[in-house]
Amino acid sequence: MTTRFWLTSSAAPYTPATKRGTWTDATSTVTGLLGRQAAGNSATSAVAETSAATTNVLQGRWVSAPARAAGTLSGTVAWITGRLQSNAAAAMVVRAHMYVTVGDSDTVRGTLLANYTGGTAFPTSASGGGTTGTAITPVSVQAGDRIVVEMGYQAQNTVATSYTGTLYYGATATTDLVSGSNQVTTNPGWVEFSGGDGLFSIPTAEIVDKFTTGIGSRFVYYSGTFWNAAWNRVAIPSTSDYPGLMATDAGYELANSTHFFEVVNLPAGGTNTIFSAIVLGPKDNGTFVRFKYWASNGNLTLENCVGYEDATPTTLAYNPVAHRWWRFREAAGTLYWETSTDAATWTVQRSMATPQWLRFGTLRTNFEGYSQSSSTSPAEVDNVNTIPSTIPRVWTGSAWVQKPTRVWTGSAWAAKPLKSWSGTAWF
Repeated sequence: MTTRFWLTSSAAPYTPATKRGTWTDATSTVTGLLGRQAAGNSATSAVAETSAATTNVLQGRWVSAPARAAGTLSGTVAWITGRLQSNAAAAMVVRAHMYVTVGDSDTVRGTLLANYTGGTAFPTSASGGGTTGTAITPVSVQAGDRIVVEMGYQAQNTVATSYTGTLYYGATATTDLVSGSNQVTTNPGWVEFSGGDGLFSIPTAEIVDKFTTGIGSRFVYYSGTFWNAAWNRVAIPSTSDYPGLMATDAGYELANSTHFFEVVNLPAGGTNTIFSAIVLGPKDNGTFVRFKYWASNGNLTLENCVGYEDATPTTLAYNPVAHRWWRFREAAGTLYWETSTDAATWTVQRSMATPQWLRFGTLRTNFEGYSQSSSTSPAEVDNVNTIPSTIPRVWTGSAWVQKPTRVWTGSAWAAKPLKSWSGTAWF
């Protein structure tokens, strides 16, 4: 799984004392966050050189948040940044040095890319440029370590004339900068490692909670959400306070991962605006994907929201058996909304090209409800990214397939998991 970072104009979380690349001129003080999400206003680092010899000029450093887990960062690195030289005679090419610090220290854990020098001259009209993939030296990263990217240029002219090289960073457009694009002040520049799975963000599939004895450390209540102790699941009322269960961490990533839930009950009836939803997105900025159930008409909408709304959602007539499980899944650049009866066989209900922001390693999941007046019953959610071991399995002739027990409710057969007695409680 690739791990993309953006050259933001947000403040660097930590700045090592030593500039590690081989720089003739290392006086630039530009530092920024090497973020898992594009951030900050567009900015530039413009540095002049006057040497008659080949000169390596630092334009800025970008420092990542701490690694979340230990592992090896290996493979290749690619990047696209906005760049400009004041005159073609400057003969400026990109210069980059990348390494990993030992936590918040000035000690180098290992060097990823040593004094890389490009072969393509900067343009005289600002545009994007970079590499498609350059091998890095593997580094064994420990939790808390940081990546540092030093970016600049090498001026290969041999005159004492003053020429200026400019590097663009920051910007938050929903399209990343690409090679040759002149959108350098709107589309953010980036650095991407081919490896690094789970080192700097957690795959959403690892958010696991069965709610057996309450909520675990992954979630926190807000505005009155409660736990159903009788059934060991989360119950989310629909009120005007938008009650819900929110992930405590905004550091998850959906890319090449999944995120699924068992939705046991949903609010019944009502003429007011009553809904229950499961939301996945960055910090609250109105951009997210969502499963949303409307109690008034019994519809389930699958939404890709910008500005908190999706004008053209996919709408299903909700079926409590066929749609008992809901799942977000991302694979090879495509995002899927899926439903299932038993969490074993999934039906794709909507798909689209994965939007840029879903590649962020800063996602958060929310279970929430809303009503202009209280609903008749809460939504109940269980088994986040886990399948109950009490669901029976049936041999198909080639594999064991999970099959939930079905119980007659008086009007329909409904899937119900079996429960076991632990000696003190049913689970």
